[in-house]
Amino acid sequence: MTFQLIIRASENEPIYSRAVAARLANISPELLRRCEEERLIQARRMTGGGYGYTVADIRQLARIRRLLEDLELDLPAIEVILHLRQQVVSLLQQIEELEQQMARREQELLAEIQHLRRQLAQEAVWR
Repeated sequence: MTFQLIIRASENEPIYSRAVAARLANISPELLRRCEEERLIQARRMTGGGYGYTVADIRQLARIRRLLEDLELDLPAIEVILHLRQQVVSLLQQIEELEQQMARREQELLAEIQHLRRQLAQEAVWR
């Protein structure tokens, strides 16, 4: 029997070189450099030295490629779209957190209502 060790990096851990990142996102190394210049993407220091890109970076590069190819937008317009997308994602996360808080508070209030009903029922028995 053979065992294979599979190590999965965190989505935010830089593991891909510039050439590999460009290949995975199906873009040219030149476009990757332009994206860095426009600050749409930023390489991070890898544990072994050098700089690399994360899985999230690869996804971002793929989004950029689609916006360039499908909508024929320039990089400044793409920057605006990506910023707005991040705001939407952040707002959706806030909504989810608020919904969870409301659900917890609703449960607390329902429990308190049940407690008060029991108290009223006991008081009614004693009268």
